[in-house]
Amino acid sequence: MANIAWRNWGESAFDEAAQSGRPALLSISAVWCHWCHIMDSKTYCDPRVIEAVNRDFIPIRVDADREPDINTRYNMGGWPSTVFLTADRDVLTGATYMPPDQMLIVLERVSSAYAEQVDELNEKAKQARIDTEDTFRNASGGATAADDVRKAVDLLRSSYDAEHGGFGTCQKFPHPSALQLLLASYESRGDAQNLKMAVDTLDSMLSGEMFDLVEGGMFRYATRRDWSAPHTEKLLADNARIAVVLFDAYRIAENPEYLETARRLFAYMENTLMDPDTGLFHGSQDASEEYCAADAQARASLTPPRVDTAFYTDSNAMLARAYLKLYGVGRDISARDKALRIVCRLDRLERSECGCVPHYIEDGAPHTFGILSDAAELVLANLACSEATGDDTYVRAAKELLESIFEAFGSESGAFYDVSEVRAANRGLTRYSTPLEENSALAMAFIKLADLTEDEAYRLSAGRVLNALAAQSENYGIMGSSYALALGALNSMPLLVTIHADPGTEEADAFIQASLGACGLNCTVRTVPAESEDAAASVCLGSVCRIRVTDPEELAQSLGEVTAESMAQSAFEAP
Repeated sequence: MANIAWRNWGESAFDEAAQSGRPALLSISAVWCHWCHIMDSKTYCDPRVIEAVNRDFIPIRVDADREPDINTRYNMGGWPSTVFLTADRDVLTGATYMPPDQMLIVLERVSSAYAEQVDELNEKAKQARIDTEDTFRNASGGATAADDVRKAVDLLRSSYDAEHGGFGTCQKFPHPSALQLLLASYESRGDAQNLKMAVDTLDSMLSGEMFDLVEGGMFRYATRRDWSAPHTEKLLADNARIAVVLFDAYRIAENPEYLETARRLFAYMENTLMDPDTGLFHGSQDASEEYCAADAQARASLTPPRVDTAFYTDSNAMLARAYLKLYGVGRDISARDKALRIVCRLDRLERSECGCVPHYIEDGAPHTFGILSDAAELVLANLACSEATGDDTYVRAAKELLESIFEAFGSESGAFYDVSEVRAANRGLTRYSTPLEENSALAMAFIKLADLTEDEAYRLSAGRVLNALAAQSENYGIMGSSYALALGALNSMPLLVTIHADPGTEEADAFIQASLGACGLNCTVRTVPAESEDAAASVCLGSVCRIRVTDPEELAQSLGEVTAESMAQSAFEAP
């Protein structure tokens, strides 16, 4: 039986579409996507569908993880995405999963309409793209408002499920940034309701079915309101993000179950996703309801779900920062070494002419240069490594990355495009999106760099980025929590822990680990050479130093006292 003759996304495929007069059929899939596999095995294996697609369309296949810029622009609201395009790459129509009979109907309608009304449909599709791009561009610019953080927290409260935790009343996603915003808001202003929403959500997730109790790891989402019936794929980025939330929740609420759950996440990732030769981690593990429903004994006789063979730069950089939380909050000495190994490996990867890092590595080769999320996350990871070691090499690496980000991704608005200029040109894409998540991450990096270097120009850069995002932030709903986190950090009084000890010594490391174990969102740790024989640490709020201690174990209490003092000056103001 013949198969669909899938092409890769590229100029040759769209040239073929133009020359043949046929529309393109774009299938966006993912290694971990359950319904993608079903569509492959049912719809795209149906002889009638195969014949119609090969005859009437130019079929193009894209992996959502490997080509996130294509996924962002053409996703129809989930995976798989089934998208019909003109030869100019404009969208005619699209859907998500379609069974064979429905697919046949749509194939016939699109093919017939395109043959009969090609000029009209091309023009409509082009105008729709222009309208979308104009909407994004018009949403750029503006200025942050003093109550933007409060509005974001109020939005979380209004969508909060008081019965089962989480947000919304249908399927449930963890939304780590939203939980971090609630924890940060509590720490900054002492609002017990925000803490209760965060911990009740985590408790409901733990009592539900979101975590694999046999092998560890968190599933991507639950299909039911009570956190049951999960889709059983596990993504590296999701597990790294929720681990950070669990560590912060443990630090604040002192529930040991959060710490133990976070440790199990790392055990899963190391046992299943880690490559021992490089220290890097694969991006995901496929879903399998049969496997994940089985106990340990039954699983021994089953084939484990497939693991993606690629290592993704952004998710590995996220994991490195999560490891440093494990080092500080979890007091795991080996976790710092694992984080440093990841970041050093990523820093040494081949780069493009404009200084862009690769999006992923597969079979030892780098691929897909010029994705903003990779650069932003690697900057943050380098800065976290600088805090965890006192080694300025990581600050220099972060600065070098930022120089390439300005060159390759910069826009007139002050924010940064999702892809580099070179990448967009090579893929036939228009640059118009300045994504909230990645730009908020960069704003946090600028804030952190300002505290580490005492160069306020970086804080001004953070302000320009957030001002450029202000007009679009409300459109993201609870997905805009990362913006509110960055804005709260920018407008709050910085809390700076300065360790006076020679970097690399046991004395310095003891203070560093104690500091990282007690630090909240707006806290930065830096290490400077010892002024005397006795190592010490000072805790400063803004430009005024409040406390100096010579015992690392005194730091937690000292940081708590200064944090309480800072509440009155917080950007997370009470309504």
